[in-house]
Amino acid sequence: MRYVILVERKREAPAMYTAEIDQDDAAYLQAAAKTMRPLSSEDYMRGPAAILHMLARYSYILDGQDVYWCVEWTPGMIVIKFSPGGQMQWTALRSPVPDFGGRQPTPEDKAAYDKDAPNHQVNLIFDPWIAQSDAEDREAKGFLPADAKTEATFEAALARVNEIGEQIETQHGHDLEAWVYRGEDEVAKMVGEGVLID
Repeated sequence: MRYVILVERKREAPAMYTAEIDQDDAAYLQAAAKTMRPLSSEDYMRGPAAILHMLARYSYILDGQDVYWCVEWTPGMIVIKFSPGGQMQWTALRSPVPDFGGRQPTPEDKAAYDKDAPNHQVNLIFDPWIAQSDAEDREAKGFLPADAKTEATFEAALARVNEIGEQIETQHGHDLEAWVYRGEDEVAKMVGEGVLID
């Protein structure tokens, strides 16, 4: 598993960089993947696609031919898996932090919380997020320019959602703000309390 970041450049397309993911963070993501459910193009367009128009922090992780999109979102993190051919799956994970996002912690959440334990959700999202805009951090974390094969694999996994993005612009470009608000409401309905991964 590797992080993929896109670094903005003046007058040129963004440069793609990748770095290996910490083994424990990768194991957490693999455990999360076991809780995934299918996501149709229509449901993606109705809900999660709107996140791209908000201030949410997120990351991309390449695993073989698939890309995981990890988004910081109540109740903790949403993960959507994009595969070549347009298949999508998703899961919502509850943060290990009992009061994340202002939620009322349950006794079980409090009992399970170890403030000294690694927070894999934070690592999976913020390690690449910070590296994307900080060259020194990027170098310290071992990010290197992606080769052509990696770029092609990443683009192939995201081809369908990029098509959906174009459809959204065509269908909702005139009322994008209203569409985003509807999408935010739809995502809230989808995620519920989220799954707690040990």
